Amino acid sequence: MFLKHPLSLSLIFFTLFLGGCTTVVPKPEASLKHALKKSFDSNGYNYTSTTRITKLTLPKSDINDTNPYAVRDSIYLQKGIDVIRGFSLAIDGAVDYSQAVKSESTYDFHYNRDNVEVSVKLPFLFEYSSKTLYMGKTFLNTIFPMKESDEGKLIRFNLNDSLLSTVLGEESLAQFDEKKVRSINKAMKEGVFKAFSDLNGSQYSYIPLTPKEKFSGTVQKVHLSLDKNQSITFLLSITDAIVQKMYTEAMLAKESYGAYMLLSDPKQLGALMENMNLHLDFDFGIDHEGYIGLIHTTIHASDTEDTFALGVENTTLLNSFNAPQFTIDPKASGSIDYMEVFQNWTEVFPSNAPTEPMDEDTIDLNGNNENRVS
Repeated sequence: MFLKHPLSLSLIFFTLFLGGCTTVVPKPEASLKHALKKSFDSNGYNYTSTTRITKLTLPKSDINDTNPYAVRDSIYLQKGIDVIRGFSLAIDGAVDYSQAVKSESTYDFHYNRDNVEVSVKLPFLFEYSSKTLYMGKTFLNTIFPMKESDEGKLIRFNLNDSLLSTVLGEESLAQFDEKKVRSINKAMKEGVFKAFSDLNGSQYSYIPLTPKEKFSGTVQKVHLSLDKNQSITFLLSITDAIVQKMYTEAMLAKESYGAYMLLSDPKQLGALMENMNLHLDFDFGIDHEGYIGLIHTTIHASDTEDTFALGVENTTLLNSFNAPQFTIDPKASGSIDYMEVFQNWTEVFPSNAPTEPMDEDTIDLNGNNENRVS
């Protein structure tokens, strides 16, 4: 009998120990909302985003085989679609909201198909406090050669410049105001949270991680799949919040705002989307610190007869929250005003430069020397 009591006591302690060590996994929607809030509340981050077209089908018209022009046009159309599928857009950059807002983006226009690969990169840094855009080295440096002393410097565009401000206009300039950028970011956060809050919890689910995702530090992945009505409601919740804020901040013209309100009206939108199918799928990867580290989005749109179809895929990786790293540094590289670059170029290639004089002796088409008549 004296053995039963210690044994029972041991079992009780063992059960309590196991209960205390068991981790209650939150519902996927709760995990995602917590990660979204933490990510939005950060002061900055680095990101890499890649977008490509995965499917493109256009309505086929009846082709008369006896008409060579119609057959040719059909072939060129299909080849054009194949070329479009080979393009992708990648953006590698950083955003910092900690003090003065600044954003860095390197746009990579990429083509890779049929053993042909071409990449054109455009690096930019924008400082919202001074409304100054800096452009790094691009193919434009080849087209517009710079002085040897200016090689390696960033090209500077001050949007307060009278010429640029006139070209852009007052409404466009308002989009680069630092306070308004913070306001729009806040509106986007509110719109995103509303969009996710309106969804049913059953639409969220945990899915397994790939070996690559595990290696990159992702510990959870939440999947979200939306049908046409859910997709429209989801997108409108986000765009409504942003558009309303842009209008109140005088960043959007009254005419543009009115057009958006008309198109986003449920009756108008219902009529436009009646013969369309739309499906959105999201995979959100959450890292060990609770931030969103991965967003994989697929969009599929088609008409009800499947004569038109469009598939778009985007993968965005985020890291370095609250400690973004920038690769473009105007202080270290130095900068030169865009007008000075243009002026230097016109000096190298003046429009009124005399053409080189012809040789005294010229050769006719028969290869005979002819004396030049003066």
